[in-house]
Amino acid sequence: MQAMKFCLLVLLASALVLDAPCAQGRSIQRKLAKKPKGTVKTLKGDKGDVIDCVDIYKQPAFDHPLLHNHTLQIAPSSPKYGAPRDNAILDSLLDISWRKNGGCPEGSVPIVRNVLSDRPIIRKNMSSANQASGHQYAVIFFLYGQATMQGGRATITQWDPYLAQPADFSLSQIWITAGQSGTTNLQTIEAGWQKYPQRTGFDGPTFFVFWTANGYGGTGCYDLTCPGWVLTSSQYYPGMQLQSSTYGGQQIELAMDIERDQSTGNWWLYLWGTPIGYWPPSIYNGGALTYGADTISWGGEIYDSSGSGGFNTLTQMGSGHFATEGYTRASYVRDIVYTDPNGTPYAISQNQLYPQAPAPNCYNYQFQQDSSGQVYFFYGGPGCSTLAMFTGSSIATVNLLDEDKARRSNSAKK
Repeated sequence: MQAMKFCLLVLLASALVLDAPCAQGRSIQRKLAKKPKGTVKTLKGDKGDVIDCVDIYKQPAFDHPLLHNHTLQIAPSSPKYGAPRDNAILDSLLDISWRKNGGCPEGSVPIVRNVLSDRPIIRKNMSSANQASGHQYAVIFFLYGQATMQGGRATITQWDPYLAQPADFSLSQIWITAGQSGTTNLQTIEAGWQKYPQRTGFDGPTFFVFWTANGYGGTGCYDLTCPGWVLTSSQYYPGMQLQSSTYGGQQIELAMDIERDQSTGNWWLYLWGTPIGYWPPSIYNGGALTYGADTISWGGEIYDSSGSGGFNTLTQMGSGHFATEGYTRASYVRDIVYTDPNGTPYAISQNQLYPQAPAPNCYNYQFQQDSSGQVYFFYGGPGCSTLAMFTGSSIATVNLLDEDKARRSNSAKK
């Protein structure tokens, strides 16, 4: 399997430095890039976020060499998703303070100002979990055989997991892929939520999109930090801050549907039933994902920067609680659906899914069904010290979270 690759954010000549309050009330010293070309208005939110309203025809996507002659598609040819969710309810769960001065003008889209980092930004990865990659997973796979699937769906609970190191991240997402994992033939479409302060500048979960055309070998990126993904919505956008579910209480869900437009070939992303943008097929340069997908995956991923490969870390996945704790306590995916070559959606049964959790003493999974028979995939965990992972023994793992809290408390008293 291919080792983890790193991608440095380009440091622009001029930058704006802000002391930005974060989602949990803490501050991160953020260095922001210059506003992108085509900016017609700049707005600021109450939590330090800077939103540039960019002319929809001048957004970063169209700097991609394969999109210079691309025709912008404002809306899907035939929407596949059901009726959009109630915007008033959704807005109450999002940070939309930047809209208090009227939002973005018509004909422009909101783009979160890039954060410049003096450290490498870790690229997404779908290689196996090992010490070299630093990634751990608790995921399920649906294998179709041929690259002809036309979409997939996921409803995932949003959480705000603890990160042990500033360079760590934790996420939950859907992957739609074609090609062999660990090779340059792998092509992906990805969306979900991620907590990664080093990348976003916020100490909380944000919505993200991602893509690669060559197995994470240099093509693709998060959000709109490179040309490729096209944003069409003025309401929802990559980089927006999300609220967290409450342990034992309210569950806040991120509902996503990704469908290939049969007329244009664009892979449209619906968020809570609203189409917000798409992955143009041309960015896959004639590869398999230009026409269809052969695999869909759902679940969680963490990156451990300590060097233990995710086998000895406090970084949490999902809610930070094991799957066995169940509803309102563990993170879950439901609405596990694929779209066949004819554009028809089908629910996937448990026996069609292949689970993977390489470090089950740190992050595990469990299947459950509701009264209607809908499959729920619960996953995640608190991280741990897992000697058992290396010895194969049944030695009980030690959860280090309490030890870490005690150590920090004692240090503070000195």
